[in-house]
Amino acid sequence: MEPLNTENSPGAAGPRLASESFDSFPTGAQASTRSATKTALDQKKRIEHEELVSDVLRLRWLSLIGAIAWLVFALQDWMVAYVGGSGRLSIYWGVRVGGLIPIGFALWRLRNPKGFTRKSFLILDIGTFSIVQAGICLMCIEYGGISSRYVTGVIVALIARASALAAPWQRGLLIVGVPLGVYPLFMLTARLFLPEVDAQFADKNDYSIFIQNVLVSLISGAMCVWGGHGAWAIRRQLFETRNIGKYRLKKSIGRGGMGEVWEAYHSGLQGNVALKILRPDQDAKPEVVQRFEQEVAAMCRLTHPNTVRVFDYGVTEDGIWYYAMELLEGQTLFELVRSSERLDVSRALHIAHQATRALAEAHSQGIVHRDVKPENVFVTQAGGEPDFVKVLDFGIAKLSHEAANVSLTRTGAIFGTPTYMSPEAANGRPMDPRSDVYGMGAVIYCMLAGHPPFQSANATELLLAHVNTPPQSLRDIPGLEISPEVDALVLRCLAKNPENRFSDAGQLAQAIDRLRC
Repeated sequence: MEPLNTENSPGAAGPRLASESFDSFPTGAQASTRSATKTALDQKKRIEHEELVSDVLRLRWLSLIGAIAWLVFALQDWMVAYVGGSGRLSIYWGVRVGGLIPIGFALWRLRNPKGFTRKSFLILDIGTFSIVQAGICLMCIEYGGISSRYVTGVIVALIARASALAAPWQRGLLIVGVPLGVYPLFMLTARLFLPEVDAQFADKNDYSIFIQNVLVSLISGAMCVWGGHGAWAIRRQLFETRNIGKYRLKKSIGRGGMGEVWEAYHSGLQGNVALKILRPDQDAKPEVVQRFEQEVAAMCRLTHPNTVRVFDYGVTEDGIWYYAMELLEGQTLFELVRSSERLDVSRALHIAHQATRALAEAHSQGIVHRDVKPENVFVTQAGGEPDFVKVLDFGIAKLSHEAANVSLTRTGAIFGTPTYMSPEAANGRPMDPRSDVYGMGAVIYCMLAGHPPFQSANATELLLAHVNTPPQSLRDIPGLEISPEVDALVLRCLAKNPENRFSDAGQLAQAIDRLRC
């Protein structure tokens, strides 16, 4: 097998990312400095954007939890008014209802993380918490004035805000300081208009309680700023170091038995890719690494537009294997069938034709997929064309030279997914292109019937059904209108004896093409 291309081997053979020039810089020290500076600035902007998106999502959850807590504390209002006999319940609950307006607006505004700048987010963040703090101050006036126990609500809101959202201390002073200043400013202003509040400032006991409340709030705020800065520093370090080679991981989008798939950003491409990495608990096993290499080798040899493109592959200095492929937007065929129940014949054949053409290229190069199923057929758009297919996951593909590799091919070994597995695979016998034809027949059956040819929660029962049980004809399924030609094509794909199937995906693609015409 061809050795994998590594980051530290620029001369190694093998495919690279779409543009080879992204790792090179303009000649000359001045141009190199400008390019390096621009790259650093771009990286900083991307990290700041990711932090902003994270903050928006966190504030959205905090606003939802805050709204619930705000209403729950209405029980405390009832106890204060009726059990303690202090204040009017109508005032308390009126403030509660009024406080839901800014919280509700914040929830509505936070529904889309993409619609924010850091400035607009800060305005919403500080504004919402300041209004909530003002509402608490109104209830303080009703219950105890400047010595009210309701001031603890100011501190609770402050701590809740700081615990959910990390920020550098400079921004933290603004985020914490403005809402924190609402309480003393509100009481000092109320002193000018309310004689009873003014009288409290003249009372040494009430005034001392007021000063204690302000001091406790300031100390709590300082601790929130300090803790928030520490949490932000850790998060920033995580964002900056969460890299695999040249790729910065953004979010996990899939996990399989052998690897994990992440959405990752490449600064040279100025875009996102899907990065498959060998799972840390698997990379110590030689046969797993060989399988991973084999998957890359198989996919890199394929150039058909209906096969997912691989841009780059390698191993990092700390031994993490990876490869980068195009990031697709859409859904798997499994998800499409589940949402649509059944596909009409023309649409199913259109999808199947593309998938079989991709498999035909693989078969022509001695590659057998061995795990053809709806989950490995991705339906997307390309150039405005709907239902554009990409065949995924050659993780257990068999290369023409694999027979000599006893560590990877063992007599009796079973490969694939039981629901779509060929009879020979279920028996542990060698697989060839006709095994993929069987899998493709099961996929077409699933698209037309809305379910696979055999269904069972027991894997053994499924394997036995593939070996022994003839599939039900599509024409015998109630509610289906399938032509004899389409039914015959599917049943031929699902023949128990490989000799009775199409010889490979190329022959199947030609047959589907004739049906479509």
